[in-house]
Amino acid sequence: MEFAVRHVPAGSDSVRDDRLSGTNATDVSRQLQRSGSVVLSIEPVAGNARQAWTRRRDFDVAWWCKELETLLRAGMTVVEAIETLAAGGEADHRREIHQRLMGRLRQGAALSDALRSADVFPDVLIAGVAASERSSRLPDALAEYQSYHETLARLRRQATSAALYPAMVVAVGMVVSLFLLLYVIPRFSRMYGGLPQQMSPATEFVLKLSALLRDHGIWVLLGLLGFGAVAWIWGRSGGGRRLGAWLLEELGPVARVWSHFRLAQLYQALALLIRGGYSLDESIHIALGMRLGLRWTNALDATRVHIANGRAASVAFADAGLTDATSERLLAVGERSGAFDQVLQVVAQRHTQQFSTLVERATRIVEPLLLLLVAVFVGALVVMMYMPIFDMAGGLGGSR
Repeated sequence: MEFAVRHVPAGSDSVRDDRLSGTNATDVSRQLQRSGSVVLSIEPVAGNARQAWTRRRDFDVAWWCKELETLLRAGMTVVEAIETLAAGGEADHRREIHQRLMGRLRQGAALSDALRSADVFPDVLIAGVAASERSSRLPDALAEYQSYHETLARLRRQATSAALYPAMVVAVGMVVSLFLLLYVIPRFSRMYGGLPQQMSPATEFVLKLSALLRDHGIWVLLGLLGFGAVAWIWGRSGGGRRLGAWLLEELGPVARVWSHFRLAQLYQALALLIRGGYSLDESIHIALGMRLGLRWTNALDATRVHIANGRAASVAFADAGLTDATSERLLAVGERSGAFDQVLQVVAQRHTQQFSTLVERATRIVEPLLLLLVAVFVGALVVMMYMPIFDMAGGLGGSR
């Protein structure tokens, strides 16, 4: 949450008004007291959740890391680099974030604490920066986070691209079907009114559906808009996200593909954190904040319990359902060789490749199948539209 704070900084005799982020007011007060400030008042800022969501959406963390890494490798200090970033012509949300970072750094806070207070940076990046503060390798930590982010971004792009073509096919099919129902079929229905032949039930259904849409189109449109509004509100409240997460984790073939995505994300993050100097238990604790989903959170909790009970990491991950036979053996090799972070990276790459392969195979199957289904649906409308004409032609032929 974000809080409006009035305080007197250490070594100053003037009152300052700042905005700081923290879990609660007590957490913010402790941050200021550690830096020597005298806290006068702390008030929560209205609209915290929406503002934080907007900042996370509009702020490109990976690009910011790239800019900061470039400045640091050029010889600037952290404060100089962030001052340089803040001095550039930027949008209001970026300027606000840099001002917040500079405010915390000038109070003597570490960069990781400043990043945490900005409420836009992911836990994995903050943990990597905190580890680099002990090893003095901040540029390397930023580069490693960029590699981690690019891997996940590539997987998301692949999944989005795979879903884009089916969505376009369905949209085009719906547009063509509505055009037939609202414009073409009503004109045919006038011609069919005086036919003596009995129309087939399917043709009668299509004609009645077309008449309903034509005569009550406004109400149908309002109903669809109302349904869309309710669905949008429900999605914004978190219901849509929970439903999507349930579908991704429970539907057999989809769950298999999604599990590879989540495991690639998990092992990539663990490799990054262990390279940064964290223990495996600390890395798992940080990974619990990545919002991987209920299934994976429970599995990580079980893994921590197994490791605390003295089990080997490879066995703990396997018992929690986070490995297959190959990954378990790879983890066991990493424990013996001491290159555990490298093995985690290899396991992450395995899941990345498996995710890519499954998405590619699913795309090759789903795209033509969906195109065929849409074509059959539209073709069926056209055939039912012409059925009375065929019946009439058959009747004329029989009368001869």
